[in-house]
Amino acid sequence: MALTAGTRLGPYDILSTIGAGAMGVVYKARDTRLGRDVAIKVLPAVFARDPDRLARFDREARAVAAINHPNILSVHDIGSADVVDADEGTARVTYMVTELLDGDTLRARLAQGPLPPRKSADVAMQIARGLAAAHDRGIIHRDLKPENIVLLRDGHVKILDFGLAKQAAVSSGSGEQETIAATDAGTVLGTVGYMAPEQVRGESADPRSDLFALGAVLYELASGRRAFAGPTAAETMTAILRTDPPELSEPPASLPAAFSRVVRHAIEKDPGDRFQSARDFAFALQALGDSSGSGTAQTAAARAVRKPVRKRELVAWALAAVLGLSAGVALLRPRTAASASLPVIFSPALPWRDATLSSPAVAPDGARVAFIARTSDSDSIVVRRLDSIAAQPLKGTAGARDGSLFWSPDGRSLGFLAGGKLKVIEVATEKLEVVAEAPSGYGGAWGADGTILFSPDERSPIYRVSAKGGEARAVTTLGKAAGDQAHRWPQFLPDGRHFIFVPWSSDTVTRKIHLASLDGTPPRPLFDSESAAIVAGGFYIYVRDQPSRLIAQAFNPGTFEPEGRPATVVADENVDFWWTTGEPLLSASAGTLVYTTGKFRETRLTWFNRQGRAVGTVGSPDVYYDPTISDDGTMLAVEKRDADQGGNDLWTVDLARGAFSRLTSAPGFESVATWSPDGRRVAFASDQGKAQPKMWVKNASGTGAETAVVDGRSIPMDWSKDGKHILFIKEGGATRWDVWVYDVDRRTSAPLLASTSNEYGPRFSPDGKWIVYVSDEGRGLQAFARSFPDGAIKVQLSADGGAQPQWRADGTEVFFLAPDSTLMAVGVRPNGSGLTVGVATPLFQTNAEPKRVFRNQYAAAADGQRFLVMSPLVPPSASRLVAILNWASGLK
Repeated sequence: MALTAGTRLGPYDILSTIGAGAMGVVYKARDTRLGRDVAIKVLPAVFARDPDRLARFDREARAVAAINHPNILSVHDIGSADVVDADEGTARVTYMVTELLDGDTLRARLAQGPLPPRKSADVAMQIARGLAAAHDRGIIHRDLKPENIVLLRDGHVKILDFGLAKQAAVSSGSGEQETIAATDAGTVLGTVGYMAPEQVRGESADPRSDLFALGAVLYELASGRRAFAGPTAAETMTAILRTDPPELSEPPASLPAAFSRVVRHAIEKDPGDRFQSARDFAFALQALGDSSGSGTAQTAAARAVRKPVRKRELVAWALAAVLGLSAGVALLRPRTAASASLPVIFSPALPWRDATLSSPAVAPDGARVAFIARTSDSDSIVVRRLDSIAAQPLKGTAGARDGSLFWSPDGRSLGFLAGGKLKVIEVATEKLEVVAEAPSGYGGAWGADGTILFSPDERSPIYRVSAKGGEARAVTTLGKAAGDQAHRWPQFLPDGRHFIFVPWSSDTVTRKIHLASLDGTPPRPLFDSESAAIVAGGFYIYVRDQPSRLIAQAFNPGTFEPEGRPATVVADENVDFWWTTGEPLLSASAGTLVYTTGKFRETRLTWFNRQGRAVGTVGSPDVYYDPTISDDGTMLAVEKRDADQGGNDLWTVDLARGAFSRLTSAPGFESVATWSPDGRRVAFASDQGKAQPKMWVKNASGTGAETAVVDGRSIPMDWSKDGKHILFIKEGGATRWDVWVYDVDRRTSAPLLASTSNEYGPRFSPDGKWIVYVSDEGRGLQAFARSFPDGAIKVQLSADGGAQPQWRADGTEVFFLAPDSTLMAVGVRPNGSGLTVGVATPLFQTNAEPKRVFRNQYAAAADGQRFLVMSPLVPPSASRLVAILNWASGLK
């Protein structure tokens, strides 16, 4: 039944017809409840007569609606209604309500001709990211094609009919050769020309089938012609199974050879030879787009493609084509040393594909990478050759500290810090020896003469010790006048006598890389950096922030002074470094460079009930930090990345209306908002574009100027319910991170908890008589309660680790995150002057990152029945190590 303007479907008024296809007719409509225009797809009448199809449609629509990804069409509602027609009588109509898009399908855009290579890569990259989000939830599109992809006016891309194509009828009415049936193996599903070979054969589709279709779409975007086309559907299907399309690098397309190889890898006949995940495909496309302006990279790739490619060389050529590799795929070096710098996703082999990877250390020959692989159950140092799918976990390396891995000059052994010791392990035999004491440890380096440099503790200079053991002696002296609190992250220079390190002070963000010598010559500064630096050949490599980029600085081989201008190795804004310690999270040797991604994680602010079911969202996906709800539950304060200026700003959100309002706009970072009990003011930390963050207070309305109330690196955590005190944390030198209290009326502050351990995340109880906080005084972080203000009574709340504690508004429960990111609840009850604590019970698993103790990642509603969680679109375990082969070849 065709609907006319003015027809009412539930709360929706039909305005006009947009289009029609195999999945039904699409109309523009008005949502009378929310006052917005939407798109409504009315499904074919055959659906209403088939209960099984309706049930499948309902399940799929709900699954897609839960994805909430910017590159997937948002599903707002599904329903059915009776519609009366003068000619056809009353009919039951089944419909789906989605966002209304302002743009054209890729099919309509292709009618104007092919897209430029860079634009084609950008469009395909956005599609790949949407596919990745769906694949994470077990949803496969099965019918990806230009008709199902819309290019919006602002350049963004939306995938349509996600997960619903399997219920479509047989003909689209658009002239396409289309075959759509059920999803069981033995039947054919998809659109001829974009179906993967396994779909043509009637086999079950998996995520790699979608990647084949995306490869075919990308081929068509860039060339203007279809990858697989024949006069009949049968001939097109035969081409998919048996033939390859013409090379894009050859006339008439004449696209860059690297671009052609990326497409070729996507449309391999065998699923095992394709990209193994949509994220890998997206990374390859991003790298392709980033390098599109590099004449050096394009020229090298173009020269390389002229050489015939044999099947057994596939992975090596994939590297040269800027390909991403997934878990279990061999990572081989190109055979030509003259290749330009080429990024590659480096993932471990099973069983570490779901692990968080950190602390890469490239072996001296550049052929192996050591890294720490952490899962919820275990962690160890893992060594992987770049020419093998096998990865070797090293026994006895559990508990290795981040940033502590370093190779011996002969590549036979690894040094690392764990369990309060400096240790070395022989990789081949796994023979382990303790070299020296190192209570904490912040980096090490192994010199050609057997000397190991290391930073043994949080407040120590650089020490030297023989790799065979013996007395460890300080080789640097902390510059008290300069405010040095520690010296960290030593790196030997090529002469084996000089080294660099970074003096650490809590009062600054930008550091000075210093040059020192084993003979005790006084250190001298070399250059500025946000992270520590590594030494690779004749370069210093480090991270500059705002925006993040990986920098190479050449140095004079005689004086080790910087020489020439610094050059960007890769302008990847997601290059990560550990700002709280200065750890650079990268390594390089013999032409191989490995760095860590994952600094920014796009998240969705999602409401969950106590059973872990999503019950709502706030705003659109973005890079958020520290959600905090006002005491009356009506407002949210949240830190959001400022992509234009490179810092972060604070925003407030009216939770009833979902309206975002900017609170701060100063250069740099404004962080960790804390509401006053009346909701009229917000305390926060800000560096105001300077080096040293302070605690500030501002009107929650955004009006008026902010006022600095505490100097020094101070971060507010909570405001007492009587409005008299603000809890904040501050670095205390020898006492590390401490809990302080600010008296609002007297405008004075004093330490509350200042032990030799770190204390984080304090929160007032509703009655103001207790605080909860986190301490690392034992093994790992644990959540505690402490009486306020005397601190005389201390009660441990967590048994097996805990972070980010928060009170329920009535004071009967405390919530915290367990080490595996499970949200826990523990009952508490006043008992005279003490506190009775129950057994902590799990509520639900989140994918938050409790390791980031400064960054609170959830907020509890006052009644303790809902929780607003920062839910990453990509889970923390998806952090990648990225290898760049022949990384220096593109530097000038």
